[in-house]
Amino acid sequence: MKTKMLHFLLFCCSINMILAQTDTSKIVYLIPGTGSDARLFDALNIEQSTEVIEYEIPKKGETMADYARTLAQQIDTSRRFSIIGVSLGGMLAVEMSKYLPAEEVIVVSSAKTREELPTTYRFFQKVPIYHLIGGRTYKFFTRLFQPFYEPLSENDEIVWQAILEGKDPLFMRRAVPIIIEWENKSYDNERITHIHGTKDRTIPVKNVQNAILIEDATHMMMMDRAEEVSNLIRTVISL
Repeated sequence: MKTKMLHFLLFCCSINMILAQTDTSKIVYLIPGTGSDARLFDALNIEQSTEVIEYEIPKKGETMADYARTLAQQIDTSRRFSIIGVSLGGMLAVEMSKYLPAEEVIVVSSAKTREELPTTYRFFQKVPIYHLIGGRTYKFFTRLFQPFYEPLSENDEIVWQAILEGKDPLFMRRAVPIIIEWENKSYDNERITHIHGTKDRTIPVKNVQNAILIEDATHMMMMDRAEEVSNLIRTVISL
């Protein structure tokens, strides 16, 4: 009896291994922005299996390229996959696209190169006063000005504020320099799709090249224009 049971278990293990090796389904990895987490994607509907990349606290002095390689360890490259990144997540996705075999890379409310970032970021590169600002200060001013700068509905605002409240101040302090000091000047135009809102004030659309535009959408459109963003993403990502 024990022998038959052992043979049965071995048989099941073999079947599982075969199925794993022949799995052709795709997984879509989602990378949130600096002040957000997995809840940013609650309203996203792309009819695909998804996993959210979990942020780690960047090492002191870590660059965007370095940090992207750290987070890329969460991606299973033995399966078909795509990457969607929002804001900081989009910049990280651009860096990952240089060495990961993602079938599609989609950046939302983000930048593909340093030239697409606001001109104020270039000023801060030359006058790096941001090194003197603590993570709690970044959180305070983000919480204070976001409702006026990138307004949300009452329900979405409650969720977003809760997300921001849970952010580690050290993460915020180290993530900001990663963005400001980003040096990337090129990207794969054939593989990267950019979706951007025409009323994005965080990364103004006037700086953005080769993007699919959503009229009157802001930097927060992954939350308050999720249906439109989802529809566009579904047209890009293959089954």
